[in-house]
Parts: sequence; structure tokens; C-alpha cells
Amino acid sequence: MNVLICPDKFKGSLSAEAAAAAIARGVRSALPQAQVVLQPLADGGEGSLDLLARQPGLKRHRLAVPGPLRRPVDAGYLLGGDRAVIETAAACGLHLVPPPRRHPKNTTTIGVGTLLDDALARGATRVTLMLGGSATSDCGAGMAAALGYRFLSREGYSFVPMADSLQAVHRIDGSHRHPGLAGARITALCDVTNPLLGPSGATYTYAQQKGAPPEDLEQLERNQQHFARLLERDLGCEVRELRGGGAAGGLGAGCVAFLGARLRRGTEGLFEAVGFAELAAAADLIITGEGKVDEQTLYGKVVAGVLGYRQPTIVTCGTAEIGAGQLGAEALLSLDRNTAAPPEERMGRAAYWLEQMIYLYLRNRPVSGKGADRQG
Repeated sequence: MNVLICPDKFKGSLSAEAAAAAIARGVRSALPQAQVVLQPLADGGEGSLDLLARQPGLKRHRLAVPGPLRRPVDAGYLLGGDRAVIETAAACGLHLVPPPRRHPKNTTTIGVGTLLDDALARGATRVTLMLGGSATSDCGAGMAAALGYRFLSREGYSFVPMADSLQAVHRIDGSHRHPGLAGARITALCDVTNPLLGPSGATYTYAQQKGAPPEDLEQLERNQQHFARLLERDLGCEVRELRGGGAAGGLGAGCVAFLGARLRRGTEGLFEAVGFAELAAAADLIITGEGKVDEQTLYGKVVAGVLGYRQPTIVTCGTAEIGAGQLGAEALLSLDRNTAAPPEERMGRAAYWLEQMIYLYLRNRPVSGKGADRQG
């Protein structure tokens, strides 16, 4: 049996590499004769840069940029010839904001624009931006400000808006836009397919994860609605229904409007880079996973991307809020449902419990097993 192990990270517990190694130990214990292939994955969020760093010709370049709270952070991107790969979470990721400070009204994507400015200055004309894991909901306004765009109040003052001040923008001036953008081909890999606005948009789906209390959501949504109208009026770019426009707090929409970027599903671009289609075709069984499996998993996350190949697939996770049937998986194995360990131990010893969970399932797995909904 050929087993392909291809999880994303278990956020807060395991990197994708560590999760793959733990699953592999469980597989080898239960199925000693199996041929095991490990291919950690990412969807455009944190960890994506590490995945692409293995490609030939790309080297890491590091610099200090303004972080999501405008304090300097050490960030980096990949550069090789005329190609650059930037993980936006390195400059505006949620992990860079202490929990007490988390609220999208306090955060900016200005560091993303600083990374892009540096890449353009070093000769990059083919740029891949990987969107995901952000602490922001500013529709890319901070990024754009770092690249020469001006945001003017009704009184004519220029400022850099954040999520709570998007409604104060009266006009967007692109006359001083970075000249290097004109000759650049920019692709933005989105970790989700949500639109910018509406019930499944950036605010109502993700803002609470970034620290916004429920009572602030309506105002944040109105702010983005206002900003979307300005993008159409001043830049001629309609982004309200854009698939993936809601990625990274509206950074997907901002990449299209300010950079002329092409949006692409993150899993498509990253799976292509590692030759995932060939790996999946050769597998008799695939085991994937991520920290939490819920409704958001269906919006373009790694697990959804892997299941799209329609091979017998086991999904692993730390916590689950939906069932295997909703995913179309052979089984959904979650640490919260399949171990008796308390939450603190599951987090602290996630690798051990993940290994044990896989071992116990595979030891008793029927040979065909396809389509069974096993949740423990």
C-alpha cells in the first residue's frame, strides 16, 4: 500500500512537517509494509514560504518592516532572478500581535507593501503573494500606502487607513503609484475563496478570529462596503463579488485593485509547485489534516484541496465541528473526539496523540473502507 501523508500545520501545536512526521510514525506502526511518502502542505497562509523555499533558484532575503502594529518585525521573502515570493503573514500575521492587542482596527498591511517595494527594487517582475493568517481587515490599504497610493480625507489630509477608518477615506489617489508595478506580473494565492462582503465575507467570517467583538462587526462591514465603492469609483475596480477578495481581511481585493494582481486559490498554486497531482495519483490512501476542521475548511483550505483529488482520504485534526460526510472523507479523526486526554495535554503532546490516533484507526481499518464516516 502506498500512503501519502500531506497535512497542513496544526496551528499552535505542530508545524506541517511535525504533523506529517507524527502521522507517519502511526502509519508505520500499524502498516509496517506500507510505502510512505511525506509531503507537508500549505494553503497560502503561514508555512507557505517554507514549502516553496525548497524550490531551486530561490533564496531567502530578510529585512525589518513595520509589523501589523507598526512596530518593526524581522520578515523575509524568497528572491531569485526576476521572481519573488512573499508570505504576507510574515509582515501582518496574527501571530505577530499579542492576544490583548488583537483587533483589526489596530492593524495594518503596510509591511506587506514594504516587502513588495524591496522586491521590486531588487529587480523582481514576477511576484507571488501568499495571503492568509493575517491580523488585518484593511483591504490592503496599508500595503497600497507603502507603494505610493494616497488616501485623502474629506478635508484633503492624507492618512493610512485601518479597518476602523476606511469610512474616513474620501478619495483614493493613485497618481504616485510605484512605477515598478506597471511592469510586474503579480499573482496572489488566497487561502480562502470568500468574497469581500456579505455573510460569508471577510468581516462576518474572520474578523472575530482577529479579535473583533461581535458588536463591532456591523461597523467593520459598513467600512469595507464604503471602501469597495471608492475602489470602483476612483480606480475602476469592482471587488465586491470577487472570489477570494475576502482573503486576509480583504487583502485579496486590495491586491487586484492596487496591484493589478491575478487571484488564484492558494492550494492550486502550492499543490502545483510540489507536484501534488502526481503524488496523489500514486497513492492508495491519503492522510491529511489541519488544526481545526469546520465550515471554513470548505473555503479552499488544504483539507478541501486534498479531498478534491477524490482518493480514499483520512482527515485528521485537533478539533472538529463538522463530520466526515460533509467533507467527503473516508474518516475524520479529531484529537478532541478520539482521545481521552485533557485539552492542555492534547495541545502540549499533539504529536504523540496524533500518532496514537492514526495507529489505532489503521490497525482496525477495513480493507475497502471507502466512504465510512468514523469519528470515534
